[in-house]
Amino acid sequence: MKKICIITAARSEYGLLKWVIDGIYHDNELQLQLVVTGAHLSKKHGYTVQFIEEEGYPITACVDMQLDSENRTDIVRSMGHCSMGMADTLANLSPDLIVVLGDRYELLPIVSAALVMGIPVAHISGGDVTEGAIDNEVRNAVSMMSTLHFPGVESSAENLRRMIGNDLNIFTVGEPGLENFLRYELMSREELAENLKLDKNKLWFLVTLHPETKISIDDNVAMSKNLFQVMKGIKELQFLISKANADYGGSQINSFWEEVVNEDPDRFKLYSSLGQRRYLSFMRQSAGVLGNSSSGIVEAPFMGIPVVNIGDRQRGRHLCKNVIQCGRSYEEILNAVSKMRNQPVLVDTYYGDGHTAEKIIAHIKNYFNEK
Repeated sequence: MKKICIITAARSEYGLLKWVIDGIYHDNELQLQLVVTGAHLSKKHGYTVQFIEEEGYPITACVDMQLDSENRTDIVRSMGHCSMGMADTLANLSPDLIVVLGDRYELLPIVSAALVMGIPVAHISGGDVTEGAIDNEVRNAVSMMSTLHFPGVESSAENLRRMIGNDLNIFTVGEPGLENFLRYELMSREELAENLKLDKNKLWFLVTLHPETKISIDDNVAMSKNLFQVMKGIKELQFLISKANADYGGSQINSFWEEVVNEDPDRFKLYSSLGQRRYLSFMRQSAGVLGNSSSGIVEAPFMGIPVVNIGDRQRGRHLCKNVIQCGRSYEEILNAVSKMRNQPVLVDTYYGDGHTAEKIIAHIKNYFNEK
């Protein structure tokens, strides 16, 4: 059996990898090695390793990278700890293939360790473009160090062909997060209302605002304040806020949310992490999505949920017809939200059909069979 090592470092990334993990775990020809690191092991970011444990997948190893995103220097130190931990872990596990997803900075020490140790890498969601964050450069660097490529859409596959210089082992498979809507038993509105202490008869908005890592912390906090002022002005709604990720500036955004939600705890609910099932269940029941998370760009269109995408973090991605793009100022956010509230459900399947995991696993098997 070929040993397939899937490495996850964040709640959002695990949610996208979920069905690839599940498929390999249950496959008779492949052996799953699940390695957990990054924000999963941080209490400040919800200690989301517990969600993986609750789902029953055996965790092969944990690599504590002593994550600290208070400043850029601390992030680099964390990456160093990750590199040292991965060296020992990969030496112990001797995987035949490493599988990673996306564009988070933790991937740089992970994939560079695999490159030096001669372990091939399969990269999911390469070839995308997001100009407003360092994710863009990270994603491209990971793609250049990878052997197998699983872009979500054909335009991303074409970017990879130009970058790499050939089309070897590049397979367009769709975005993996869409599979959750087909395979999870999502929670009902009544269940969510009870679980999250919400009024089921009111409209709900989902808010996820991550930092833009190419602008200052002050500008990121200003963006958060502008969004909150718009939210305060909509009296009849309840807002569920999912905290920012572990990028530079995320702690400051989260501190702002922790301070202001106390102004009206009935209308504003703040969570470090909802877990994938609860997050997607709430998205499905929402009247709209606000912020700059990739889930608003990729997953929300699959259900036609209206989205306001704020700022430049996702600049360069294809925007489906349900997404309204706006700047970071109060006036721009207010105008976009006003427009969104009058928008009908607009389903868009640009990012795939929800059957990505089986395609990825089939290509991995073919790769070893051809070798």
